[in-house]
Amino acid sequence: MSTTAIPRLKPRPFELRASDHRYVVIETGEEMATSVTTVTNFGKPPYDGPPEAGWRGTHVHRAMQAIADGQPLPDHISPEGINTLEWFEQLKQMDFWEHSTTIACEYTMVHRRKSLGGQLDLLCSYKSPKTGETKTMLVDLKTKGASWKSPSCADIASYKAQAGGYLTLLDSGDEAHGGCWIDTCMTLVVTPRLVKWLPPMTPQSCLDAWFDCWDRYALAGELKPF
Repeated sequence: MSTTAIPRLKPRPFELRASDHRYVVIETGEEMATSVTTVTNFGKPPYDGPPEAGWRGTHVHRAMQAIADGQPLPDHISPEGINTLEWFEQLKQMDFWEHSTTIACEYTMVHRRKSLGGQLDLLCSYKSPKTGETKTMLVDLKTKGASWKSPSCADIASYKAQAGGYLTLLDSGDEAHGGCWIDTCMTLVVTPRLVKWLPPMTPQSCLDAWFDCWDRYALAGELKPF
């Protein structure tokens, strides 16, 4: 468990390029060959749902970043014209924000040797109002529609591996400088009707899940030679 305050992490010199969703080194333009989500989704059927869901998710992530950074919320109408007001309302009504301190939000990381990139949603220090215990949490946000009830076993496995990928980049990616101690990994699901925290995941279980995904991906020959 964390016992001292953790300062805000300095941005690393990388970006997620909006035009093609590629992770790049800002100074040189070097592109990463793959991403955490590509690795964890490897072997699964490609998404064939409506594009509106992706646009909505991206815009709700913008809202979470604004709340976490103490900034005004963006317009609830996304650039693509999607109304996300109900998701915004669910997020900002959470009492979680009163007890958390942001360490990093929408934090972009790469591992150049592995040509891997990823962007964690939120890293924060959370002090429980019930116990007074403070933990450092890696939080991944998932947006769902009004009909969502609960995650499947496959969903949980994917969320666990994704968190493990971010933990790996946080700890051993370029410019990590020792990383950051994480006590627990959490998934926050937001729908227009509710917010729901899924059961906490241990960092070790997330790392184990990630390495399994990475090994399968590497064995399939999808990695750049290094």
